[in-house]
Order: sequence, then structure tokens, then C-alpha cells
Amino acid sequence: MKPLCSAARIWVLPNRNTVGLLAVLAGMWYAGASQNNGAAYLLCFVLTAVALVSILHAWANLRGLILEADPIRPVFAGEERVVPLQASSARHRAHFGIRVKAGGAEQPAVFPHLEAEGAVVAELRVPARQRGFFETLPVCLESRFPLGFFTARQFCNPAQAHFVYPEPVGSRPLPSSLQPARHARDGLRAEGDDFGGVRSWRPGESQRHIDWKAAARGQPLLIKQWSGDSDDTQALDWNLLAGLDTETRLSQLARWVVLAERAGSSYGLALPGVTLPPSRGEAHYHACLRLLAQFAPRLGAADAPADCP
Repeated sequence: MKPLCSAARIWVLPNRNTVGLLAVLAGMWYAGASQNNGAAYLLCFVLTAVALVSILHAWANLRGLILEADPIRPVFAGEERVVPLQASSARHRAHFGIRVKAGGAEQPAVFPHLEAEGAVVAELRVPARQRGFFETLPVCLESRFPLGFFTARQFCNPAQAHFVYPEPVGSRPLPSSLQPARHARDGLRAEGDDFGGVRSWRPGESQRHIDWKAAARGQPLLIKQWSGDSDDTQALDWNLLAGLDTETRLSQLARWVVLAERAGSSYGLALPGVTLPPSRGEAHYHACLRLLAQFAPRLGAADAPADCP
């Protein structure tokens, strides 16, 4: 868990309820002045004093709040980033009515009551509007405690690195041209190949060619290998999409990566200035998508500022 907010400044601002409060105070003042009513004056002064004291309590309600988050899982553009949050108190005092917002999020993460000891968890869902590697996730803490007349806000720009992959869309099928490899693809048998032994299974690789009989005898997971030179791989090349703009190319390449991985194929990715050699499995899959997410033009390190209407 990483802390999201440190000693960021806390602002206490008026809201719509403040307008109603001012209207009531103005009415009381007018009643006292026009009718020379001491009780109206007294009530007006008491309510004003209570409202002013609530400003201090609203500020104190956010002071000393610790907000933490788990790592953000990568998503595709157009999906939602799910941010698990955990709130606790650094000053061992209770906090009430805390809401956490982020730019574009329809619903805030809510912490209705935070005890002096322990922590409360909540989940924030933030739309992923554009691809890229983001080092921060700006958020806004907000509270209208205790009376709702004023809103306390604290803006944070936490260091929480995460990826947003290009949206995997496109109408073009996987390239029909195959790129011959120098060596046989591990674990895949072609007609006429000979058994070439076994090797240790690596996390992220397909489990279709694991020697399950050996695993049942208590041996570690092993992959069967076949000798031969009939290994062909899908070549996912930037140059195959000439005529398309940058974002459309990246989206089509992302779709090809998804389709090739689903099919269990070995595939390589070629972009201007960088090439990933053919492979497969979860590690290679995410390496390709991370490369597409970070492709120039550079997108910056953060989303739009947190939205606190």
C-alpha cells in the first residue's frame, strides 16, 4: 500500500447550503432591525457563531487523514480503472463523511465514518479516457461535516504508476503473412517433428503442452519440446497499417495482440525504433501492450485535474 496524500493544503469553501444560510441570517437581521426584536438579533448572532465554528471543524475533519491505495491494474482505454482505497487516521481521531473523487468519475468513493483506530476500505472507479503510462492519479478529498454549510477540500497528486492500453479495436484481420523463426517454438509440435525432450515450464506460458503425467508423479511442471524448423510466428508490424493515423494504428495493433494471444500463437511486435521478438504468454502480452501504451507522441504523466463540483 502506498500513501496517496501527504500534507496537502486544506481549503474550506462555501457551497449551495451557504447561500441558504445567508438568506436565513439576512431574514433574521431584517426581523430584528424592522421590529426591534432582540430575540431575532440573538438568534442571528448565535447561528452566525455556530456557522463560523463549523468552518474550523470542517477543516479539522480532513486534517490528519491517511489515504492509501493498492496498485492499479492496467486497463484498456474506454474501460474503468479500479482503485482500491483504504483510509485511516494519523491523529487517532474520528473522521466523518469523507468523499474521494477523481476526474471523470461518476461516483466518489465514500467513507461515511472512520473510527479513531483501524481503517476503512472503499473502491474508486475512474474512466480511462486515453492510453499512456500515468505516474500519478489526481484525487480530491471532500467533506461537508459537521453542518453542511461549508465544504472542506484537499487536492492530492499521488504517485501511483499505472498503464492504460490502447483500445483494442479495428476491422483488419490478423496478418496472413508469417515470419519464419530460426528455432522451433517451444512446446508446439509440427507434423514430422521429433520429440526433443522437456524443459521447465515458465509462468505465463500456455499449459497445453505441459507433461501432466510427469506432474501427476510429483515432478515439477515440464514442457514437451519438439525438434524441427517449422515454427512460424505472427509478425505484427506497424508498416502493415500504412495510411492510418497513429491512434488508429495503435488500436489495431492492440487488437492483433489480443487475438494472437487468445489463439495461442507466437507473435512479435514491430514499431518505429523498437521491436519485440516473437514470444507468447502473459508476460509477452503485457510487454507488447505496454509498448503500445507508451508510444509517442508523449501523453504526459497525469490525467486532468480532479473534478470536485
